[in-house]
Amino acid sequence: MKTKQKILMVYPGDFYSKNWGRFITLKPHMVYIYTYLKEFFDVIVIDLENEFLRPEDEKGLEEFKKKSLKRILSIDTDYIAISCWSSLNYLSSVYFAEKIKQQKPKMNIIVGGYHPTLVPEDFLYENTPFDHVVEGEIYNIFKIFGLEDAIKKNTYEIFPDYVSYPYYDSQKTIGMFLGAGCPFHCRYCMEYKKKWSSLPVKTAIDYILKINEQISPSYIPLFDACFGFDKNWRKEFLNELIEKNLDLYFWLETRVDLLDEEDIKLLSKLKIKIDFGVDSLSKTMLRIMRKTASPESFLDNFLNISKVCSEYGILHDMFLIFNHPGETKKTYEEFKQFFIQKVSPELKGGYLRIKYQRFSYYPGSYIYNHKNEFEEKYGFKALHPQWWKESVDQYSNSRDIIPSIDDKGKPYYVPLKETSKMVKEFNGLSKEQALWERLHSFNI
Repeated sequence: MKTKQKILMVYPGDFYSKNWGRFITLKPHMVYIYTYLKEFFDVIVIDLENEFLRPEDEKGLEEFKKKSLKRILSIDTDYIAISCWSSLNYLSSVYFAEKIKQQKPKMNIIVGGYHPTLVPEDFLYENTPFDHVVEGEIYNIFKIFGLEDAIKKNTYEIFPDYVSYPYYDSQKTIGMFLGAGCPFHCRYCMEYKKKWSSLPVKTAIDYILKINEQISPSYIPLFDACFGFDKNWRKEFLNELIEKNLDLYFWLETRVDLLDEEDIKLLSKLKIKIDFGVDSLSKTMLRIMRKTASPESFLDNFLNISKVCSEYGILHDMFLIFNHPGETKKTYEEFKQFFIQKVSPELKGGYLRIKYQRFSYYPGSYIYNHKNEFEEKYGFKALHPQWWKESVDQYSNSRDIIPSIDDKGKPYYVPLKETSKMVKEFNGLSKEQALWERLHSFNI
């Protein structure tokens, strides 16, 4: 019997983004890729953040690099596949690839993930250490090995093998994908899969039941980019899941213009937290963002869905983005007016919480690919147009932009101190604070 070739999968960590995102011990994409590849290869996994923690400062970073490189080089393997899942992994991916190539010049190094898919040229520079850049779904890696006949599966079609995954240690929070893609065209987003697809309902339910039987999780975040886009799929899935009467929490992210009151009634029969990407309360900004073609009905849907969620006791978040290209004093006043006249009096004291962030300039987004259009129309400027290549605080630099220029030629920025006060007062009256904190941090 032919011996399987060895692949070392490496999650390289984030060098300069300690304040960005929530730390998840079991990174779902790594578990899914590991599960898929081990059918064909002898797979070894090293998640450097799990091994040595995310570095907090320059001293910690140097120690992280030293220990990580030693760990990687100690493994006997035929190929090294680096997961540059996001732009935050770019510098770490390049650093380890270059150091490995120096020590082992004949080592085949592969890179894949969102950033290589959206900006492959970042890995194709002169004397690059990367032998292969895998764009798109993981099955594209098989072209490297002449295995084009291998069964091509979308990530969500794989049943994740958490039990044998090296960093599984009886954790009770287990991420899953039931589908992929988002057919909407929000201009700030870097999701490249524009066609929504999913597991058949029966398969999706079977996967959840199997996970529940294997490890009895307390919490399953569903990481689909746009959960339940198809109405018939969504309702059938929710009815089937309710029937199973599972004693665990779920988390999902979707849009307020997809759900109706019947959906909310079904969701109320589950233990669940929902995130809604509303993104703005300004009708003008919703149009600029291409969030919706009908801002009025979109915001009406939000108010109605939030009221029904609170009526049924469903924890839900509204996420907002400020300082998006095109943001002006006028759009901020629109936000404030809607917040003061509608959101606060109608939704305060319920199960809604508001989260907001400054706009991040993501490579691969419509704005990134049409930067000149936004510069000419609004005076937008990205002050760090390739922040992922800078050895500084990437959290701040990705947001270091000029949203617009006012009629006096001065940059306009939303007064976030005022916004923060409004949001803090609203959230202070929201219900179930302790449970919300645990669910929001994926810690059940």
